[in-house]
Amino acid sequence: MSTDAKTTSATRAGRWLFDAAVALVLVSAVFQLVTAHWEPAVRFVLLALIILSARWGNVPAMFAAAFAWLLLLAAWASVQHWYRDIRPADEVIHFLTPGSLAAAAYFVLVDQRMLPAPNETIGVLRSWAPVLWVTLVGVLAAVLWEFYEWVVEQLSPKGILVGYTDTVLDLLAGTLGSLTAGFLVLWWARHHSYRR
Repeated sequence: MSTDAKTTSATRAGRWLFDAAVALVLVSAVFQLVTAHWEPAVRFVLLALIILSARWGNVPAMFAAAFAWLLLLAAWASVQHWYRDIRPADEVIHFLTPGSLAAAAYFVLVDQRMLPAPNETIGVLRSWAPVLWVTLVGVLAAVLWEFYEWVVEQLSPKGILVGYTDTVLDLLAGTLGSLTAGFLVLWWARHHSYRR
């Protein structure tokens, strides 16, 4: 199979996975509405809009699919309290989610011409810019999430029970996951031509 054929089949698979995730997010929102869980229903509707930004922002199909599925997983983990009930779920989701968000955001900003495309960077040091950018945005997302957890804990002490160790481990997981996502973006950029 030629490289173009592999890219086309990966793109088709990525689009199918993305569309399936969007459909499941919408089904989740309807399910929450039908069972009179208003706050989770609103959360899933907002999640659908956030996920669709990856489609509108020309994010490569497999990155968009990973972004959609990981945000769907994180939303259900929150709604079902998997963070509290399944101990490794917390670190795994904190490892995967900020990086996928940062990688998608990177491609959206490239599409909007706010950042150069990965294949437009010249020079050894500048060619590593996607890794740095994705890592920094992922770390920022992880930090903002920890701020959110702190605010929820202050407003509703029984809502989220976190502590210093949990926060540090979540930030470490988010940082490592974002760095990994940055390297995946760099690898992808070196093996694919990016078209805006």
